[in-house]
Amino acid sequence: MKAGFRQSISRGIRFRCPKCGDGRVFSSFFKMRDECAVCGLSFYPESGYYAGAMYLDYGLSAAIFLAIFVPTLFMPDLTHLSYMTKNLLWIAFGTVVCLGMARPSYSLWLAVDYWIAPWNSEPVKKNDDTLELPLVSLVIRTDSDEPHQGTRNRWEN
Repeated sequence: MKAGFRQSISRGIRFRCPKCGDGRVFSSFFKMRDECAVCGLSFYPESGYYAGAMYLDYGLSAAIFLAIFVPTLFMPDLTHLSYMTKNLLWIAFGTVVCLGMARPSYSLWLAVDYWIAPWNSEPVKKNDDTLELPLVSLVIRTDSDEPHQGTRNRWEN
């Protein structure tokens, strides 16, 4: 049975599997699991899947940063910090907010996307002739098993 929108958001905020709600999405602070330990749902349905989560992270971080930064522009200067020190503190704050919003962004992206279009729990089986690089959306496939005439595998002796 498909989970409702509120239940999907709740699972995303609690960093739980969008399908069963029991399995954890993260094994450490920044390390995501490959699949749910309870139901076996793959957390990586396709290459480049979390690009949207990065945009979500940027949007949420910018909104939080601006919600705090803009009002401080209209407040009287109560500190005696130099201009450079204040800028460095704002840069550090922005970095911490961005890193802090990474986990919720990735988990919410997974939960909402699964709510919109659920996928199978079975991991995708790859052919032996497929090469996938983790941070690049590049897949190289060969059409045939035999090399072209006149070429030789340079690793063969």
